[in-house]
Amino acid sequence: MLSVPIPRGGALQLGKDISDIESAKEGILLWLFVLGLLAIFASGSAGWFIARRTARPIQKLAAAAEHIAATRELTTTLDISGDAEIEQLATSFNTMLVALRSSREQQQQLVQDASHELRTPLTSLRANSELLERENLDTETKNSILRDIRAEVDELTALTSELSSLASDQRFVEALQITDLSEAVEDVASQARRRSGRVIEIHQKMPGSVNLRASQLDRAISNLIENAIKFSPTSQPVEIFVTNKRIEVCDHGPGISDADKPFIFDRFYRAVATRALPGSGLGLAIVKQFADDHGAVVDVVDTPGGGATISIQFSE
Repeated sequence: MLSVPIPRGGALQLGKDISDIESAKEGILLWLFVLGLLAIFASGSAGWFIARRTARPIQKLAAAAEHIAATRELTTTLDISGDAEIEQLATSFNTMLVALRSSREQQQQLVQDASHELRTPLTSLRANSELLERENLDTETKNSILRDIRAEVDELTALTSELSSLASDQRFVEALQITDLSEAVEDVASQARRRSGRVIEIHQKMPGSVNLRASQLDRAISNLIENAIKFSPTSQPVEIFVTNKRIEVCDHGPGISDADKPFIFDRFYRAVATRALPGSGLGLAIVKQFADDHGAVVDVVDTPGGGATISIQFSE
């Protein structure tokens, strides 16, 4: 209502019915309330859908993990699609399964190979022990049998030691330390000279130092030297070259055929030409494992003039 005074007295009042405006306001408030409820419902539904979509792959992943834990079945492969993070998680899970599957296969193969390799000396020990039970054996025969038994026991001891070295994770307990390759090679070579009486020559050119587990390096070098001594003629020296971060052990024996080279670092692998010689077939496998543990590369090539050269190349 609007009031206007009149000069001669009195007043003029103007008025308008605003009930329509009030009604419109009430309608707007009602619509705002309804739309607000709808917006809340829509937001909640969208949030539930997104959360459900995100959680479903994780639930599948959890179910797969529980299934694997219950059945020990590692052949499962997850095919999960979703956000990049979810797909990356599924890929990482599949990679872990592949690594576990490979590890179990290697363990099973190791057990099978070990059983096969242990069977031969054990059979020989049993046969020799039965021979010793005979009363009509002369002294020379008994001494020969005892020597065979001692040789088989030595072979079993070496085999079990090397199996332990390959199968155990205790090798990671030793701390890494900066090791001078020249000094390590000289120490191991000196011990090998005393044990074998063989000539072992060391050639050095700017030898380097590497961060590694020293006792494992000693074992790897010792295996390479023993392998070279086994195949080199007694008239020929074993040669070791230490150049920067590379170690090469060369023999001048019959060499390794091209057909055998891809397999010489496999566990228990014995080339046809060497199966009559003593050994477990694990020495070079230990060298390969040492190299893998330290990011190094092992290789085998022919020695000029005959023989084989096995090298360990550490990363720069």
